[in-house]
Amino acid sequence: MKYIGRNVSLITDNDLCISCGACTHSCPFSNIRMRLNDSRGKWEATISDLQNCVVCNGVKNCLSVCPSYAVDYMTLADSQESHLLGRIENVYNGYSKDQQRRFHASSGGFIRDVSKSLLEQKEIDGIISIVHKGGLEYFPEILTDISLMPNSIYHNINYENAMNLLKSLHGRYLLIGLPCQITSITLLSLKKHFEFLHQKIYAKIALICGYTFDRNNARAFAWYNNFNMAEITYREQGRYRKTRLSNQKASLLFEVRHPDTFGEKVNNMLFFDKFLTQPGCLYCVDHIGYCADLVVGDAWQSRYNQDNIGTNLIISRTQTGENILQKVKDFHFEPGYLQEIVEAQSPNYALGAIGEGMKKVKLQRHQYIPQQKRTEHPEEIVAYKLKIKDFIKLKIIKKLLKAKYFRIARYIYVILESKDLLRFFLKTIIKRGRVQ
Repeated sequence: MKYIGRNVSLITDNDLCISCGACTHSCPFSNIRMRLNDSRGKWEATISDLQNCVVCNGVKNCLSVCPSYAVDYMTLADSQESHLLGRIENVYNGYSKDQQRRFHASSGGFIRDVSKSLLEQKEIDGIISIVHKGGLEYFPEILTDISLMPNSIYHNINYENAMNLLKSLHGRYLLIGLPCQITSITLLSLKKHFEFLHQKIYAKIALICGYTFDRNNARAFAWYNNFNMAEITYREQGRYRKTRLSNQKASLLFEVRHPDTFGEKVNNMLFFDKFLTQPGCLYCVDHIGYCADLVVGDAWQSRYNQDNIGTNLIISRTQTGENILQKVKDFHFEPGYLQEIVEAQSPNYALGAIGEGMKKVKLQRHQYIPQQKRTEHPEEIVAYKLKIKDFIKLKIIKKLLKAKYFRIARYIYVILESKDLLRFFLKTIIKRGRVQ
């Protein structure tokens, strides 16, 4: 492949775009647009006229704000501190004292509570959060009504409008996003023409993120369930997520943690498999929001095993984050510990081990692999050791889902995961026998 200069096409051609949209704003020629690539099932940056790239240094422009290019997290966010957990003022756990808010939130209701408190105290003019626009589409908007906030969204969305809002509006805003989205805004704010972001962003809250999926996973899940999907939601009714497919006439709700049938178990595993995510997510080493003021996720520690409603794990990274926590009303806080971050977000999920291991994987023929530096001693990082079945998922099943060969993908997946599925099958039979 020949590139004119070095530009963001290096990212999109290797299917590593995570749809943050930062490059569209950093291009001096306004030459980059976000478009929906239906085949890949994702929004991605597209260059309108490659000739403009001849006189442009993409490394200093579009690629310099790309979270999938070459982010030095050690310099950008002191990620080497606290054994790669990053800068940390304090760790907390907690949940909203409003039981309805806690139950209907993705976990403990912290983001809704902090947003409500800051709005009531007139600390901010609004919240920049994604809002449902119909179907699978969610876009960043300014919110002053926390009831419009969605629960966790696990499929690809276009985050570009967050910057459009910050550029066009006056005031101070609480910015909520995934770690990669927060990183892109942080990288933009370092540029001379975007220094205004420091005045407009009151604080940045990152959601702990293992990975997000392209839309082909959701389409396959609907196909397996013989359902004409118009919309999909992921976190309903308490701590353990339920997936809902809906259209104008009907809806279906599926248990993710405790599926009822063998078919549901297969469909859930295939949908949420960590190796069938967006390729850029597999290389990511920033799952816990190095560049944010506050980081929020689920408290999956063992001491909350009996919690069926939802509890938040909260990481305060800056003094700004600490100051915000003092303003939050109606929220129950408990002390947390550094080791609980590791316990709650295991090394194979959201601490970057997969990202380190994936640097050895050749996903695309052209084999561009982003180098995201986190530490002076990369050999000390424990990388996930890839298995043969992981490679098959990456090389074969992913392509089958993209080509919409859903039935074949499912057959192969059942073979790959036969041990776990057989174990589930036997447990189900034993359980039913006891009930009878």
